[in-house]
Amino acid sequence: MVLDLAGTVVAANDSAHALWRTEPGALNGQPFVGLFEFEFTSKDPDWLEMQWSALREAATDHTAPFIARSHDGGARPVQVRLELVHGLDDRLLASVQTVVAAAPGRAAAGDQAGILSAHNGIGFFDLDMASGRATYSPAWKKMLGYVNAELADQPATWEQLLHPEDSFAAPFRIGKHATTGTRPFDVEFRLRHRLGHYVWMHCLGLQVIGEDGQLVRVSGLQLDITERKEAEEASIAGDARLQQLSSDGPLGAFELDFAAQQFWYSPAWQRLLGYGDDTVAPTAAAFLAVLPPAEADAGLESWFLQRAPGQETLLESVSLQHKDGSLITLLLGAARTLNRKKELVRVTGFICPLPAAAVVASAAVTPEGLTADAFAALAESVILADNGSRVLSLNAAAERMLHTTAAEAAGKPLPEVFKLVHRESGQPGDNPGELALAAENPLPLSREHALAVGDAPPVPIIWSARASFGADGRARGIVVIFRNPDEMTLSPDELVKANRYEALALLAGGIAHDFNNLLTTIMGGISLAKDNHDYTALADAEQSCLTAKGLTKQLLAFAKGGAGSRMVSPVPAILHDSVKIAAAGSTARIAVEAADEVWPVLVDRSQILQVFQNFIVNALQAMPPEPHRAEVQIRARNVSLTAGQIEGLEAGDYVEFEVRDNAAGIKPEHLTRIFDPFFTTKKHGTGLGLATVLSVVRKHGGQIAVASTVGTGTVFTVYLPRADQPVEVQARRAPSLRFGTGRVLFMDDDAKICTLTASMLQSLDYKFDIAKSGEEAVTFYKRYLNIGRPYDVVIMDLTVIGGMGGEECFNVLKALDPDVRAIVSSGYDNEDMARRYFDQGFCGYLTKPYRVNDLGKVIKAVVG
Repeated sequence: MVLDLAGTVVAANDSAHALWRTEPGALNGQPFVGLFEFEFTSKDPDWLEMQWSALREAATDHTAPFIARSHDGGARPVQVRLELVHGLDDRLLASVQTVVAAAPGRAAAGDQAGILSAHNGIGFFDLDMASGRATYSPAWKKMLGYVNAELADQPATWEQLLHPEDSFAAPFRIGKHATTGTRPFDVEFRLRHRLGHYVWMHCLGLQVIGEDGQLVRVSGLQLDITERKEAEEASIAGDARLQQLSSDGPLGAFELDFAAQQFWYSPAWQRLLGYGDDTVAPTAAAFLAVLPPAEADAGLESWFLQRAPGQETLLESVSLQHKDGSLITLLLGAARTLNRKKELVRVTGFICPLPAAAVVASAAVTPEGLTADAFAALAESVILADNGSRVLSLNAAAERMLHTTAAEAAGKPLPEVFKLVHRESGQPGDNPGELALAAENPLPLSREHALAVGDAPPVPIIWSARASFGADGRARGIVVIFRNPDEMTLSPDELVKANRYEALALLAGGIAHDFNNLLTTIMGGISLAKDNHDYTALADAEQSCLTAKGLTKQLLAFAKGGAGSRMVSPVPAILHDSVKIAAAGSTARIAVEAADEVWPVLVDRSQILQVFQNFIVNALQAMPPEPHRAEVQIRARNVSLTAGQIEGLEAGDYVEFEVRDNAAGIKPEHLTRIFDPFFTTKKHGTGLGLATVLSVVRKHGGQIAVASTVGTGTVFTVYLPRADQPVEVQARRAPSLRFGTGRVLFMDDDAKICTLTASMLQSLDYKFDIAKSGEEAVTFYKRYLNIGRPYDVVIMDLTVIGGMGGEECFNVLKALDPDVRAIVSSGYDNEDMARRYFDQGFCGYLTKPYRVNDLGKVIKAVVG
């Protein structure tokens, strides 16, 4: 069917007449929207116009579902699509296709009157102001995140959801000059979504105004236009930023469209080159006129193509000619568009002044010999060759690796000097010079080759190469860089540190998952107590807080690492703590079997935790995808070894740890290399994990064995020497009295922590003052020190944003009163950090979060 832009049928084919069961020509002149069923219908011209606007927006260049109403009253579902007629701007082509088979469970055709509003993102509403009733279609509510039963059908609902700044645009408000009858409206405003944010709506419909000038009824349709509004606002903001930079700012923007012969230069571009605003003609000749005469002869397009050939964008300093004839150095940035023939079609870019220091640096001449010294000092081996792959020079590192001198290698073919062979097959490698010249970018690092030098065995290397191109796009030479990977090994301490960072990144997501579970218990318990006066869940919330505190302490200890002191540790605790961190967020079944009778071990606890966390993480990453059920078993038992029973271990008592998984297994050709630094089969791995494990275990006098079957799984066995002394059992501190006497000064910049701690101190019967910063704490302390009543204890947070922190404040107080007693309040639950502050003179360490009893105990321990 052919329609005019007002939605009137201009022409219809025989299929259309058959669908609506009319005589040929009977559809001509009919309103197109009148051929379909809607939830509410009217022959009012304004209503028909509103319906046509909604239908056109829904179906233009999209397929939308409707119910066609035939001449004899029948109805059937159809799909409608509107498109502009090619070559005619005032005609629309309407394609109407019947839906042959309805989906299972589809309602009868008579129930589909609201299909436009219910299923096509168009919400319908009807507000009866006289009776106080309202109707909001399911689609209207769905746009705001509600299901049908969650939002009340009453006029007040709209007012509650409307953005305060958009009340003037509400469709239920009447203008100053309202007249009796119907009046169409078309407005845009914001409504509050169920999640709290606001969404933009486009609303069009009719208002019915009574004899007394009061609004009687409002009906209409509503569309979510949030994406369009955000795009408009982003476009406006982008235009404003560009206008600010390129008009009044230092950014001289320009656009050169060679295909359309349209050119534009911003006011800043004109001012930078000495021209007044709007005095430069929008032509290509204007840019050509500012090029240095020697460079302008080749033409503007050639000038842009010669820079950074093969790249879409360029950023470099250039010399352009000022209006007064002088050459000035500017920074040029541009994005270029080429056609299939590699011809320049369009350039969009900017020019801006270079900082004075950069101009001086660009003009400076490199001191004689500096480049050669830098070239010789490189740790990597470097070969320079011409574009014919003949050696020009070697640096000192390359001379050592190639067992030759730069003078002897000069002029020889690159493959003769830099002879590559495949590590596995021993076959000759390709010419690196030819590979570099053929590649658009530097060659990726290759680990597949070895360097053959004379009669010596080939030495495995890591190498790369790239070609250097001139301004004319021609190759000027080749640079080859290579290195012996054995020189890239890390010390044992460096391995542990590097692996710890990698492991933290891998575990972050799972740890966040476990924290969220704990926070759910905490928030739920508080919510029940606050809203329902149900305090039964507060005990669970408190226990979750303590669990989260323990998890934080483990995480801080793991992140800190370092060469900590060794201590006698029980094996079950080590294994269970390793699982807590490494398996955070995992659905795998991880079983730990370690009886209390297993001997303790003398270890650096954080490093041994890292060992078993590496085993667990590697096992979980190697698991096949679901429905495979991932399982990891960790066992520990006592063993007595004889001399030579395990390679590298002396006879004696050991604890044997076995980590067994049902993952994919390790290939035999990889099994002998898994402990090598930087060897990895993972796409984003570093190859430091198992190298770290081996280093730590051997440093503790232990050994590792591994067995693996592809498709079945892997077993790692770790042996650690038995400790020659029992685990230290710390005596339990006798419970302190809850209540005490004395005066406390508490300092923290967090208002909520101050309020909460004030309540705790009050419940403990302490007199107290609260300071929000170190400066305020000093003022309080001076005031009472001057009258001979200093505080019995000061509790202070370490970090105060924008003010004096706890450590600085303590030094000031100590200068005022050498007998000051202070307690550190910190979120870092770390024994080394606590020891550091005790050494400075602090008397106590209060770890956040804390309970009333925790606060009372630490004050009692200091005050007595």
